[in-house]
Amino acid sequence: MIDAGQTSTQPAGMSSTGVLSRISRVAGRLAGPFVDLVLPSVCAFCGEYHQPSDSLEFNRDSIRLCNDCVGSFLKDTREACHRCGRPVGPYSSDTTAGCVICRPTRQRYKEVIRIGTYDDELRTACIRSKSRGSEPLAAALGDLLFCEQRERLQAIDADVIVPVPQHWLHWFTRPHHSALTVGDRLSKHLQIPLRDGLVHKVRHTADQSGLNRASRLKNLHRAFRVSPLRRVAGKRILVVDDILTTGSTANEMSRALRTAGAKHVAVAVIAIVR
Repeated sequence: MIDAGQTSTQPAGMSSTGVLSRISRVAGRLAGPFVDLVLPSVCAFCGEYHQPSDSLEFNRDSIRLCNDCVGSFLKDTREACHRCGRPVGPYSSDTTAGCVICRPTRQRYKEVIRIGTYDDELRTACIRSKSRGSEPLAAALGDLLFCEQRERLQAIDADVIVPVPQHWLHWFTRPHHSALTVGDRLSKHLQIPLRDGLVHKVRHTADQSGLNRASRLKNLHRAFRVSPLRRVAGKRILVVDDILTTGSTANEMSRALRTAGAKHVAVAVIAIVR
């Protein structure tokens, strides 16, 4: 467990991770108008032309995705467990307290909000959104997440949005952090501040994708720390990432936030691995 009184190794002021993430956000915002000018009506996923909406109200038509791609991302129409986000059967009862899979687990976040499952075109989009120059796709996925889950996202009544952080070394090999871009879009739509420096990843860890559940938990133990320069006591936090696999990352982040006094932690992702 991350101790609330643990002494931080971060220097006073903004951390190196915070500086690098802010540079990434500024660069993305500067590039955005140029992309809008050059490719105003090109789908961010397939590259085909689509007719954007002139409506002032934010809806699917105003997202930089064509109808075919949106349909492929939303083709899984099964109900999702409120607590863990996994698909559940059509006759499942209220899953606020969890489903048969997640109910026995010690889950430190209260709910998961997502677009769909990590399959087919949505899986491809998630992978592609991590690459250099893919900010428009990550932003479009963030827009779609808000559009499809607006009511649940608003119902959280979050005080701040916190993207899952990278360790500072990753900024040299992965200059684009999709969780930060998605979080930035949700922040804009929900009118809730984004705090990308609130939680630091203080320990460099192995890639989670090749590890089993037990190894994932061990790999991330004490990897996250809440900044001592900011207060989260009594706050409602929305943690944002691109993919939720076993939930180990979200759980460790939630543990750090809850230890620091957060009242409620919810998780929003593009896709969940079933």
